[in-house]
Amino acid sequence: MSNDNQVKSFWKSTYKVLEKPFLISEKIVYRFIMAPFRWLLEKIDPLAEKIEGTLFRKILQVSIYPLFLVLCVYIGFELVRGGYTIRSFLGTILLFLVFGAIFAPLEHLIPFSKKWLNDKETPTDVMLFFGHKFWGDYINAPIKLATITLVVQEISPEIGRNIWPMGFNPVLQVFLLLSVKDFFRYWYHRWMHESEFMWSWHAVHHSSTRLYWFNGTRSHPIEGLISSILWGIPLAFIHAPAEIVFVTGILGRTIGRFQHTNMDILAGPLDYIFSSPKNHRYHHSKKIEEGNSNYGGDVIFWDILFGTFHLPKGETPSDDIGIDGMPNYPQTFLGLMLAPFNYRKIKREAEAIETNKKRM
Repeated sequence: MSNDNQVKSFWKSTYKVLEKPFLISEKIVYRFIMAPFRWLLEKIDPLAEKIEGTLFRKILQVSIYPLFLVLCVYIGFELVRGGYTIRSFLGTILLFLVFGAIFAPLEHLIPFSKKWLNDKETPTDVMLFFGHKFWGDYINAPIKLATITLVVQEISPEIGRNIWPMGFNPVLQVFLLLSVKDFFRYWYHRWMHESEFMWSWHAVHHSSTRLYWFNGTRSHPIEGLISSILWGIPLAFIHAPAEIVFVTGILGRTIGRFQHTNMDILAGPLDYIFSSPKNHRYHHSKKIEEGNSNYGGDVIFWDILFGTFHLPKGETPSDDIGIDGMPNYPQTFLGLMLAPFNYRKIKREAEAIETNKKRM
């Protein structure tokens, strides 16, 4: 056996050993922890059939999205009444636990795609979520804070001191900050799709074959670190009040939950303002001309302005999503963590699979 083959064999064996505990963890989560929730949610499916085509279903489709957006802004301001405190922090956690408890049943009651109700990918998303929690709190946050502080001090902490319109209505300030923040996010997101190197990291997010309220967290932690620094530096110079930043964060996270929801929402004109469930489904399309569109994370008008908006009238997005031409793309926790480093290998293997298919 050649040295190259020995090295490959060694790494393959090592990978299998390292992957085993993660695979066992994912199976435990799926079979035992998720089982009671799955049983409860499946009880809703017959009710979904009964309300099909009813006025009640239509009211839910039209009202849920704007209602949640209004509620999260209202609750956000209530949580920071008197300043940011431990009550604000705990209230944020409780808010999104409640949102999850509402979103999951509604996805079964008014599903966009019944195929997306299959929850086999959820254990991986759960592990990614908790992995991000550790990474975000103990690695990402200190690096981001140190980087932003050094950059701001090096340039000048006085820049932007008087830019922010403090006299505006607080709700207007929230939507202004949301739009400014998303301007930087738009260009970073677009770059991740148009550069193959950046795509090798961002592909982790697009690896999911279903969209549902929880898998917006599916991304590589290094991508999150870089993006948060790139967004954080310009926002640090704006000097928006902490309360406005807090409420904007809650609104952005709520929009993110809806972006990936499997609820069959009818957002109407809001599809042209926010990154909504409908326009974001095109962003996850396997067709590159559809996937390379709708980059907005919170608002969609930057896409409209810069010519990357895609929402054909009278059409419905496909529920066949994921990474086209890469059936071998990893779907396990460890596989996704290593995928950006193995991207060229994954791509070569995918091309070989495609070539073999054509020969058959």
